[in-house]
Amino acid sequence: MKTSRQRMQGAGGLTIIVLLVFAVLVGTFALTIGKEYMQYWTVRSVMIEVASTPGAAERTPRQIWDDISRRFSINSIYDNVEREHVTFEEDGSAKYMVLNYEVRREFMGNLDLVARFSRRDVLSP
Repeated sequence: MKTSRQRMQGAGGLTIIVLLVFAVLVGTFALTIGKEYMQYWTVRSVMIEVASTPGAAERTPRQIWDDISRRFSINSIYDNVEREHVTFEEDGSAKYMVLNYEVRREFMGNLDLVARFSRRDVLSP
């Protein structure tokens, strides 16, 4: 069975353009929001370190924030996480440090990307 030359042609010009536009959109998305997730992983590790420090439950919120702030400075975390994003809760048996913040970045035109981050760690006695 013979196939015609037309049926054996590769992707057309329009298909290639659509694939390139899609690749650019995915790449832009990954670079825009990927940076925020990498920063969150650093914030997360700082929160874990501070919460697991012996005696953290007996420290005041200001002392804990000063420690967090110092570690943020060392790790070059200068935006997105502010003092009001870190709160403290207590139930009968433990104290908790709670982190809630969101990041909004322009994506294209009138579209924004929003990422919300939340974490709750038990303060070490």
